[in-house]
Amino acid sequence: MLITDLPSLPLTADEFEKIPEPDGARLELWEGNLVVMAAAQMAWHSATARRVEDLFRAAKREVLREIGVVLGPRDVPIPDVVVFREPVDLDRSQFPAADVTCVVEVISPESVNRDKNAKPAKYAAARIPEFWLVGRLPENPNDAQVEIYKLTPEGGYGLAERALLSELEER
Repeated sequence: MLITDLPSLPLTADEFEKIPEPDGARLELWEGNLVVMAAAQMAWHSATARRVEDLFRAAKREVLREIGVVLGPRDVPIPDVVVFREPVDLDRSQFPAADVTCVVEVISPESVNRDKNAKPAKYAAARIPEFWLVGRLPENPNDAQVEIYKLTPEGGYGLAERALLSELEER
C-alpha cells in the first residue's frame, strides 16, 4: 500500500485496522494519526517482552504480544504485551480496551516519554486495570526492572509493586 492509498487523516480505529503493516516497522494510531516506529531492534527488548509474555502464560493468563488495543475511536496503540480477560479471536488485529486486563510496555530508547507518560495516561483513561513498565538495568542486561501499576479510584495509575523480572519469574 502506498501512502497515497491511505484514507485521509485523521483515521478511525476501523480504518487503521485495514492498513497493512509495513516490513520492519510497527504502526500505531495516536489521536487519528499514524505513528511509524521501527520494529524492536534490540534483542534485549524482544527477549524481555517474550519473558514477560511467558510469565503471564505460566500464570494461565490469555496473552499476546504486539497487538492493537482500541482505547478510543482514534487511538490504537500496540503495547509490547497485552493480557486479556478471556480467550481471544485470533483472526483479529485489534481489541477493545474492555477486553484487556493488563498492558505492558518494555521501554525503548526511542520511545521513553511515550512509554512512561503518554501511553499510561491513555491506558488509565480507557480503564485498563493494570499497567506494567519494564526497563533495562544497565548493570545487568540479563534482567529488567518491572514497575506494576494498578488503576486507582481516581482514574490514574498508582505504583503497586517494583520488582526484578527474575524475581517475578521465580514466584
